[in-house]
Amino acid sequence: METPEIETTRGPKTPALKKGIYYGWVIVAVVFLAEFTTAGMGGSTIALFFVPMGDDLGWPLTMMVGAVTAQSIAAMITAPLVGPLLDKFGARPVMLIGAITGGIGLIAMMGIQSIWQFWFLYAFVGALGLNELGRISGPVVVAKWFIRHRGRAMAIATSGTTVGSFTMAPIIGILITSFGWRGTWGILGIVLIITMVPSVYMFMRRQPEDIGLLPDGDEPSQPDSSNSTSAGVFIEPIWTLKQALQTRTLWILILSMNLVGFAAFSLTLLQVPYFVDQGMSNQNAGYIFTLTWVGFTISRFIWGFLLERIPVRLCLAGAFLARSLGPIILLIVPYPTNIAPFLIFYGIFGGSFALLQAVAFANYYGRAFFGSIHGALRPLLAMPSVIGPIILAWTYDTTGNFDLAFVIGGVLGLIGTVLVIFATPPTSKQPVSSR
Repeated sequence: METPEIETTRGPKTPALKKGIYYGWVIVAVVFLAEFTTAGMGGSTIALFFVPMGDDLGWPLTMMVGAVTAQSIAAMITAPLVGPLLDKFGARPVMLIGAITGGIGLIAMMGIQSIWQFWFLYAFVGALGLNELGRISGPVVVAKWFIRHRGRAMAIATSGTTVGSFTMAPIIGILITSFGWRGTWGILGIVLIITMVPSVYMFMRRQPEDIGLLPDGDEPSQPDSSNSTSAGVFIEPIWTLKQALQTRTLWILILSMNLVGFAAFSLTLLQVPYFVDQGMSNQNAGYIFTLTWVGFTISRFIWGFLLERIPVRLCLAGAFLARSLGPIILLIVPYPTNIAPFLIFYGIFGGSFALLQAVAFANYYGRAFFGSIHGALRPLLAMPSVIGPIILAWTYDTTGNFDLAFVIGGVLGLIGTVLVIFATPPTSKQPVSSR
């Protein structure tokens, strides 16, 4: 079976590290920084711009939110094209293009005058910038550098998303107050380019074999109990995209993740309005929202280490159950008693959706074509973000409360929890390949 060409000479010389420090952890640090910037500089923090831009330009909230939908649709189109590029050329050129494109796009948003410009530029920034810098590239490159320690490495790298979200939110608030929303977009674009272009160019590498290393920093003579049959001979599954699409496991994972995704989005969108509706001030509801993101960060480390000891499908089931209980808790436990259990289940134990998703596909289908597989599956896993907001908004407008939305999210999540237990490792009639 063919494997991607090995890159050996592209880019600057790999910086020397102190003996005993595996270069993969440098890769993790760069991905963490990339995830931090993609989430904190216009990704998860886009809602902070809605009020000042709407007040200044006279746009209603519905039109502003349309930019998020536009970006989701654009990302669904471009993701399958980006994945194969990561396998063939490695993460460095893809992430460099993403950093430059994203930075220029953010700077261009300083000149927005019409709503179509906002939709177009925000879709451009996300689909051709932030996706390439972190959202797609990050999990792929980390999976290529780690096998045995993939859980903890992915947890550290992807925690940049949550840390960036709750760290940059107050900073952006200060910037908007001091420089206006136009100046803030420009500052974020410049900082993104200055921060990420040198970091990616100097330190990013495609995979350990390109610089004479093995995954996890193992020595050629070091046996690995979980991925080798003899000393120095590592065995891992290698599936092409076409082969992966023919397995029952892949479609079970896709269906279960989409079902649980509705539980996630029901609270991502409605959490703050729900608490305000219960009598909490908007500021205090914002604090609860921030604590949820802190819980998401803790969750990544919990599940990241458990992934190295417990089968990934059982970890998925545990996290899915906790995530699904979030809307159910808000529905059946009286306010304000429901705040603490909500933060524990939904935030701390249910906040590792992206981490578990990436590790599941990497563990089951291997590193070689993970970029192609990850990119192709992004549109199939994006349905909750595209149609979820419409369904949830309709239920609230129709009923006047959040009950039906939470019921839909919770029940679908529980179904997905049961379903994912049957996502056993796929088997192939062809022998796995060694490296």
